[in-house]
Amino acid sequence: MLKPATYFRLALLTGASLACLSPVTAQESSDDQGEELRQESVVVRGQFIPDEKRSTSEVSSLIDANDFQISGDADAASALSRVAGISTSEDARFVYVRGLNERYSGATLNGSPLPSPEPLRRVAPLDLFPTSVLESILVQKTFSPELPAEFGGGLVDIRTKTVPDEAFFEVSASVGGNSEATFQDGLLYDGGDLDFLGVSDNVRTPPRLPEDGEPDADFARSLTNDSSLLIMQEGTVGPDFSIDATGGQRYDLSNDISMGVLASASYSNSWATKQGTRGLANSAADGGLSVRTDNDFNSTENNIGVNGFATVGFDLFSNHEIRGTALITRSTDKEARTTQGVSIEGNLQRQDNLEWIERQLWTTQLSGEHFFPSLMDLSVSWRASYSEAQRNAPYQFSITYQDTGEGFQTLSNDEDTTFTFSTIDDDSTDLGIDLELPLERGGDCFLFCQTDLKAGYAYTENDRLATSRIFSLDGLPISSTRIDYLAADLYARGLLDSQSIGGRLFPEQYVATLEVDAGYAGFDTQITPFLRGAVGVRYERAIEAIDTRLLSVEDNSPPYESCIDNEPGEGCDYEYDLLPAVTITWNPFDDLQIRGGFSETITRPQFRELAPTEFLNTETDVTFQGNPFLVNAAIKNYDLRGEYYFARDQFITLGIFYKEMDRPIEEVNDRIGDDDITTFINVPSAELYGAELEYEQVLPIYSMFGLDWFQDRDVTVKANYTWSDSEVTAGRNPRDLGLGSDAFCAQFPDECVITSALVGTTATPNLLPGAGQIEDGRRLQGQSQHLFNLQLVYTDEAAGREANILINHASERIRSGEELSLGIPAVIEEPPTTVDFVLNQRFGYRGGDYEFTFKLKNLLGDEYEAYQERGGDRIDVDVYDIGTAVSFELKRRF
Repeated sequence: MLKPATYFRLALLTGASLACLSPVTAQESSDDQGEELRQESVVVRGQFIPDEKRSTSEVSSLIDANDFQISGDADAASALSRVAGISTSEDARFVYVRGLNERYSGATLNGSPLPSPEPLRRVAPLDLFPTSVLESILVQKTFSPELPAEFGGGLVDIRTKTVPDEAFFEVSASVGGNSEATFQDGLLYDGGDLDFLGVSDNVRTPPRLPEDGEPDADFARSLTNDSSLLIMQEGTVGPDFSIDATGGQRYDLSNDISMGVLASASYSNSWATKQGTRGLANSAADGGLSVRTDNDFNSTENNIGVNGFATVGFDLFSNHEIRGTALITRSTDKEARTTQGVSIEGNLQRQDNLEWIERQLWTTQLSGEHFFPSLMDLSVSWRASYSEAQRNAPYQFSITYQDTGEGFQTLSNDEDTTFTFSTIDDDSTDLGIDLELPLERGGDCFLFCQTDLKAGYAYTENDRLATSRIFSLDGLPISSTRIDYLAADLYARGLLDSQSIGGRLFPEQYVATLEVDAGYAGFDTQITPFLRGAVGVRYERAIEAIDTRLLSVEDNSPPYESCIDNEPGEGCDYEYDLLPAVTITWNPFDDLQIRGGFSETITRPQFRELAPTEFLNTETDVTFQGNPFLVNAAIKNYDLRGEYYFARDQFITLGIFYKEMDRPIEEVNDRIGDDDITTFINVPSAELYGAELEYEQVLPIYSMFGLDWFQDRDVTVKANYTWSDSEVTAGRNPRDLGLGSDAFCAQFPDECVITSALVGTTATPNLLPGAGQIEDGRRLQGQSQHLFNLQLVYTDEAAGREANILINHASERIRSGEELSLGIPAVIEEPPTTVDFVLNQRFGYRGGDYEFTFKLKNLLGDEYEAYQERGGDRIDVDVYDIGTAVSFELKRRF
């Protein structure tokens, strides 16, 4: 028998209009219940459609396991690119939500924050999460108080599979390739015996430094005595392949206790080749651009993925559930790349790089959900998790050759032949509890018939240790001899030596921590039968600090400490934030909902953006340098969306949004001597606004046109389009006010930006007018004006067949911002527009259930482009083909 509260919730989910339900006791018959309900005049304004997207008070999007299967996306980042208002980064590892890059978008796993193995980001890369272990992904685009305060574009909650209702086991294998890589000539190097597993064996173990800590001739010899790590060669690239196995079982231990287990393991091996152009621009005297560098670029990368997942759950006495989850995911990139072209000095040069980068994330979580009927239907959910992320690049080799007229030869410059050893250890601890208490009014109520009181607490601590040691060879002559032979000969003659590149200008290590205590309270109430409101506030106390350390023996200086919202040298203290959120939902008629929301949120600088050290981005070959003077960005969020539901998972929505941003963080280009880098600044202010349209429906072809062929077949259309724009405010020009830069910034500090220069172990702030550094009115970094997705799904249930076409488009966006004082324009990128085809066919064979999947990716063969332009001139920064990919997968379910 359903309680009055249950009837009330059903009515809310379907937009039902009702007065107040009288209590129905367990002794009344079903006839009496029906008569009583009729007397209470329950008017249903729509059908019951249990849909999380619809029932939540917030603006959100949800994709589930069925969506993953239909679209054929292998990881969370690829799957999210189909969601309205979302695009992926150039390396397809991070998501941009509503035009804001990954800095403004958080990611959680089953509600718990995740550490990151990436040196340049605090957000975990979403390509690490295979869709084979995921139940669903929720993207929440409006802030609610139970979420972390760092909320700009949205929050992505990745939800792993739950325990099964019955025993099952399935195994799948796939094979495929790419037109740019598979069975084509690529750049390769040998490496170690366990490279195929993505594991670096002893061949890449960093050599031990002498007792005095100074590299010497023996150390230099140990760097160069293994030719398998030094010699690049051409060879044929093999096909992509993967294997995946998942199984689960449920045990009924008693009438009141059940236990379920689920485990999954997978292995993948894939290749990608990039051939194209890589360059940079200089400012020309006529106001246009000239070529600074122009290189032919060639890269072959082998990616090996190994993943394991397990969960154990207990259902206790119908009202309690406890679950333990463990996930480990590894991704290893083995890359050989070369760039060749004319150097800044006018010489024909070639730089070869051999890379090995291991990324690993493992997490353990214990969580519970409890319902207490005797305590006024109080529900309690809690979680406790510990996660670690590591990035290990144990041997990265770079060597530069120059054409002296007698072929390419090594250069004698010490810094042209380097060996880099870097590690990142990032861990996160998360504790949280959430409580919800429903309150219902009896009698003939009309206003506030039901109110859910909500409160909770969360503690999160994120710690990181990052180290990067760079060593160079001394005494290399100009020679065309292979580097391993040359080094061995020089060592034998006592002419080889090495040194550490670090110290004052290149601190080798930083330690970072972010600690957050948070509490929230709020309520979600049915104001009238047609109007629902959610109001809450979140309080956070946080501290973020970075210590930059020098490891060179000659530089025994103390570490440099940087703290958010604190002046350098004043020590670290806590910051306090009180953040409100309000959402109103109106059901004017039938299955229509209109939501409006307002909230205030923040965005903290990421660790890497604060550390005044340098790190190479291997995706672009551009060096990053942090800025310890960054401060938090404050954001005011406004949302309005209308939703009309045809049926479950069938809807049309139209929404508009506006964000007012104070001190947003932007990545901008810079130059130190002849070295091009990017760094980070707080621009004075910015605003972002746009509109989103989503449409999803099973087309009623049979009922509308009477075509018998479609009687047992469906065609589903899923489409979304987002238009957005943004404006960065640089501030006034000091010359217009007759002021110098120093006087202007003293009088108008909010219109200035702070850059950083590292002198010894002291970071020196440079306060400069924003109008002289950034272009007033330009778009925010990472914001595309147009995002479009179209998915056409043909389903034949009787034949067990699904075929679908997927189109994904994101218009141009800023990859890194300009530096006006140096005449450096912004780098603009154009992501490829992709057209994919996926066919799923289920069939039986000899008593077994099988599924065959055929995928074609990027049918149009669109390329990736990044460039700088001004005055009608365009200089290509990164242009390369990504190819068309094909794969075949076979799955067997037992």
